[in-house]
Amino acid sequence: MNNPEIFEGTTVNERLYLSGMMNEFENAIKKDNRNIAYRILRELKVDEPSIILTVGYTKENMKYPNAWDFPNENSNKLKNENNATLEYSNLYEIGMGAPISGICKLNRKGENTVLIGNNCGGPGLWNESGLKIAIPIWENSFFKGKIQKIGIFDLEKNTLTKYKKKFRVLNLETFKEKTIKGIDSPIHKSKNIEFNIENEKIEKIIEIKITGGNTV
Repeated sequence: MNNPEIFEGTTVNERLYLSGMMNEFENAIKKDNRNIAYRILRELKVDEPSIILTVGYTKENMKYPNAWDFPNENSNKLKNENNATLEYSNLYEIGMGAPISGICKLNRKGENTVLIGNNCGGPGLWNESGLKIAIPIWENSFFKGKIQKIGIFDLEKNTLTKYKKKFRVLNLETFKEKTIKGIDSPIHKSKNIEFNIENEKIEKIIEIKITGGNTV
């Protein structure tokens, strides 16, 4: 493996066979240990797109921002009265090597800061107009442990809508019109999600008072 030239022109399987790491790689895949599988392919000088195609995402190859690493501030970048920034504080790992959670507030231009919740994941995702933001919210489940739900803050209606559907770890990618797309549990038994905010069942809607904070 110290001589990458021996792998030139070879497939992934051929590199695993030549290196003698085929059994270790197959055991990692069977146990769904993508981090080990990822590192093996990196050692064998496999290119990044081929690694993702073979083993999927790991924390090492996930694009920034993600549930394990995201900025403390996320602005909609509007240049009018609807300018707003989602702000996180007191972020911590919910378990060793697990995604992070923290206090989440929405800071609106010229208005009081709104407390979204004390156990919010990230990153939040603004829609195309910058008037709605989707926020992963952590909860404790008796049977499943930590789970996430989606919350939508609407700047025009001053409402926070929390939905019933449960997820493991959300990686939100696009928010266009009424539909949010992304991945649930991106590094373990991943599932693509397509979440229509008008069709999904709602748990509750909170009307936000400009003079005070509210939590979900």
